[in-house]
Amino acid sequence: MLTKTRIFDGISKSGWRILGLLLISCSFLPHLGAQSKVFFDKLGKSTDEGSAYYYRQKTGEPDSYKSYYINGGALYFDGKISNASNADETENTYAETCNWFYKNGNKKAIRTFDKGGLETGTSNFYYETGKLWKEIDFVNGKAKTTYKEYDEDGKSSRIFEDDFNDNANDWDLYISDKSSAALRMGNLQISSYSELGAVRYISHPIDAQDYVIEAVLNTLRLADGDKAGIVFGFKDWQNYNFFLITASSFYIGTVYEGISVMKAEGMYTGDIVRGSQNNLKILTNGEKDFFSINGSVQFSCDRLRMAGSNIGFGVSGKSTIEAEKLIVKEIDFRSGSAKRSEADHDVKATGSGLIISSSGYILTNYHVVKTATNIVIQVNNGGTVKNYNAILIQKDVDNDLAILKIKDEAYQPLEALQYRFKESGGVEVGASVFTIGYPYALSGMGVEAKFTDGKISAKTGYNDAINSCQTSIPVQPGNSGGPLFNEKGELIGVINSKITQADNVSYAIKLSYVKNLTELLPDNFELPANPSLGGVTLEEKIKVLSNYVVLIKIK
Repeated sequence: MLTKTRIFDGISKSGWRILGLLLISCSFLPHLGAQSKVFFDKLGKSTDEGSAYYYRQKTGEPDSYKSYYINGGALYFDGKISNASNADETENTYAETCNWFYKNGNKKAIRTFDKGGLETGTSNFYYETGKLWKEIDFVNGKAKTTYKEYDEDGKSSRIFEDDFNDNANDWDLYISDKSSAALRMGNLQISSYSELGAVRYISHPIDAQDYVIEAVLNTLRLADGDKAGIVFGFKDWQNYNFFLITASSFYIGTVYEGISVMKAEGMYTGDIVRGSQNNLKILTNGEKDFFSINGSVQFSCDRLRMAGSNIGFGVSGKSTIEAEKLIVKEIDFRSGSAKRSEADHDVKATGSGLIISSSGYILTNYHVVKTATNIVIQVNNGGTVKNYNAILIQKDVDNDLAILKIKDEAYQPLEALQYRFKESGGVEVGASVFTIGYPYALSGMGVEAKFTDGKISAKTGYNDAINSCQTSIPVQPGNSGGPLFNEKGELIGVINSKITQADNVSYAIKLSYVKNLTELLPDNFELPANPSLGGVTLEEKIKVLSNYVVLIKIK
């Protein structure tokens, strides 16, 4: 009779030992692979466990990793790495959406990568407090030269930064017998071959009252007595400003209608590093300009007039200057949005809303403001259009509702609102209804409020949802958050969605859910209760109600 042991006849003792080791190794390989740790220092370089700042560990999911701080064990990283380096984290190929964390558990960064490992979309970076710090857009792995930055009070700044690795900003690169400009090894090199000098600039309008212009210049090839530096507010050769340095002095001035006015002429400073990198900075607070060299303020004067929107670099004599970096920071550039219609260039999305209190509470959909870092409310009251900053006060994610509050010193409380919330009772199928909103407001349809009407088609919403009703009102992107009124001009709901595959099928959140949310507001106020619209024409209703329907701009 053949026994089990006879199957292995002929295997030597050493063979048994090898086979046993192989079986043990194979059985434990998956476990060890999932639990093995790779240790890194603060810079992401491989190190030993005793010197490590964090360690990385593969999870059971394909290409999925988690990293943990050595001290405290808090999560450091969570995401996918399609090609993970054990020597240097900067050599990793990341995939999909990845998250980095501070030790206190707050997000440090959220970044998204395409299949090839190139960063794409909007990457968000945060302060340790959890508040947004930077918001940078990426295309094919390259950051756009303009991005947004916030302080911890929520004040926003727009940052333009050119490191001259390519000519994405369209610098005028040409060579002539008098001058030349070229990008070389990450620098913008400008050379003058005559006493006339050379200037190169780009168009970059500055919208803020407070701003900083900063440049890093290498003066290695700047001849004695020649000047080089920043040219700003340049319109033409009859109108521009300048901040120039030599080996040991600086010049500040303005040219207005061809007349040159020197503010500082050849003033000596010991802060210039001869033949090396020098950091020039111009800071404007709306009233005065401050000029610094390598971190030390050299001079201040009344704010120079910005005749044009061009900014760049100039060099005199037969010298060469290399610009290594140019940064323009517009501080709290949205604070003037109420006065500048052109500020809509950075609006990411729009929606509609309804003023529900004289003090500036706004009712809208949560999905309208979900991704907002800044919210601007455009109010058209009696033909006067004004823009105000607003914040999210209360939300109901499940029912897609949000209440905003205008937080802007320029806002003046309105008189008592001339409409009312429907007091009681639900919606009835067949009832006439209408909405006022801002569909495609910044995409062709304009910023005048649009009226559309229809009927209540069903008492329930999508998939028989009881929190909403179906209407035949044709709505478009931008109508979201707009009010739903009945024939009397009473508020009965909030438009929140439609079916794109069907004609004239839209949905609105019912008023009872809105009232529930208003009860959670920190301020006590009476909901609008003026019945005066009940006896006026539809045209008059629209005229009055349009004063309270607002355009919401998401930035």
